[in-house]
Amino acid sequence: MSKRLNIGKLGTACVVWHILCAAAVLLACEPILWLQPEEQLMPPVIAGHAGQIIATAVACSVFVLLASCTYLLLKLRNMRALITFLNWCMIWLISGYIFTEMAIKADPPPPYEYNAERPIQPTDTVHLPNENLTSPSALVIAIDPEPFDGSKLESIPNLQLLESEHEELLATYLEQAPRWAYADKSDIFYTKPGHVVLVPPARGGIPGTVHATFRTIAEGEAMPSGFIPVKPGDDFPNPPTDKEEQPDIALELSGKHYLLLAWRGTKHRETARKAINAAIAAIDSRMQKLAERPTMETLERMCKGKGKRLGSIPELHLIEPNNQYGVYQAEVYANTGRAGTMLLAIRDSEENMLRLFSFPARYSSNPNEVFRHDIPGDVSDWLIENFQSSPVGNFPHGAPFFAIKAGSSHQYFNVSFELQFSPNGTDGAQTETLLRRHYKVQAYENPATE
Repeated sequence: MSKRLNIGKLGTACVVWHILCAAAVLLACEPILWLQPEEQLMPPVIAGHAGQIIATAVACSVFVLLASCTYLLLKLRNMRALITFLNWCMIWLISGYIFTEMAIKADPPPPYEYNAERPIQPTDTVHLPNENLTSPSALVIAIDPEPFDGSKLESIPNLQLLESEHEELLATYLEQAPRWAYADKSDIFYTKPGHVVLVPPARGGIPGTVHATFRTIAEGEAMPSGFIPVKPGDDFPNPPTDKEEQPDIALELSGKHYLLLAWRGTKHRETARKAINAAIAAIDSRMQKLAERPTMETLERMCKGKGKRLGSIPELHLIEPNNQYGVYQAEVYANTGRAGTMLLAIRDSEENMLRLFSFPARYSSNPNEVFRHDIPGDVSDWLIENFQSSPVGNFPHGAPFFAIKAGSSHQYFNVSFELQFSPNGTDGAQTETLLRRHYKVQAYENPATE
């Protein structure tokens, strides 16, 4: 009886140990999946050693499994050894499922990889331009439709407060905010570059996105073609037939400003409505700071965003907003430690220069922080003026997006992005290559030239 009790205690202890190890692994995955450097709620040392914690926990669990199974086999407890192994498999299969759900929900950006030497060879890593941007100019916003209901339109307390009590300040923000100021004024804005796209997580099937922009419609002016005017709290408008997509809506802000929202993707009504409500909530929440402190200082901070974060390695992030083919946005995070000029050169595989961006380096003496540089937001005026004469120079002056070259959309090619630094006083004779990364991109097809 004593031996049986000891064997039973051993099995229970092993199960508890494996559960603790699996829990440690899942907890250590949090800083990898969710916590961005500027948002970390724990010391960077802990977050930086998350991989070591995961490896140690898995190794300890495997060691305990082997030791317990070996002991049971030597005691001729073959069935108990099999049960111990099956318990271990079940615990880690459940943990793997939980991790998969966490990863799908977090949707982390691709890991930074240091760069191959040019020219681009078939063996080099070529990335897709789908990294997350964090600046106020980012035209892609991630949303989660799950918590939202699809029966009535969400409320917009912050936008309505600004519209009713601080209309001039709201109008100024929409004219200056990089995210909203450069949207095309066409009624079919979701086919044009510059509008905001709100993207729910992919869950299989036909994907979908919400396209959004603000529009000023004075009294007596016609509503944009195809848009149905609605108010917060109203029922969602129904399409004429069940086979049609969710109608485009113009959400009234109780004044002359409207928020235009268009769903593109699956025709599943509930999916579309929940995503639209998630988009409304995400946009309204970004206006909370201005609603709580309606001052020009708040507006300026919202337009500039957070300029630095923890880190020491230069980073480049590139994205092509959904349904804005051949249009790109980029951010560079770097700290050169001294004054100078940074160059971002975009070349094709034959080393032909396609784009060249030049901007002053932001820096400090702290080696553990990097500064955000928006591309093309910090481009020199003379360089922007030069771009205006290019085949793709029809974008608004100062717009936070760019095209790499003119041509036919959906014809993809590989390019290299090379970030260089030239210290002040060297006249460009001394340059340092900070990073090089390769991307698969496409040309911008200018509708005006068709």
